[in-house]
Amino acid sequence: MEPRKINSLDELHPIFRARLERWLEQARATFPQFIFRTSETRRTLERQKWLHGSGRPDVKPYGRPGPILTYTLMSRHRYGLAADLVVVRKTTPWKAEWDGRLWRGIYEVVPPEKYALKHLDFEFVHLEAVDADEIIASGKVRLT
Repeated sequence: MEPRKINSLDELHPIFRARLERWLEQARATFPQFIFRTSETRRTLERQKWLHGSGRPDVKPYGRPGPILTYTLMSRHRYGLAADLVVVRKTTPWKAEWDGRLWRGIYEVVPPEKYALKHLDFEFVHLEAVDADEIIASGKVRLT
């Protein structure tokens, strides 16, 4: 059984949450034709293990065939320092937009770096704090 996905901004580290909220506010104002949502924010260890088990059939307890979904158990999501986003067009709100060209265009106009955020080159829907490692190293963050 798939562990519950958390998508509430309330679960994020306050520093990252403030940055993400400012970025989302600007993205929504700049692209009124789109709806921007968070699809996943903080992750529990169980959820991270479940994601990590995909494509690794021999991994316990969640190993199974399928695509590799993550490469780590220590995701920045577990610290509340990352979020996955979804964008839908207001004209087709049932259909998420996953095309990297669209995300590149959004990031070109509303650069995450301006908000101390970054996306991963291989995962456009993922935003995280540019200084996540420093925040984690400071010890002022809780791991789930």
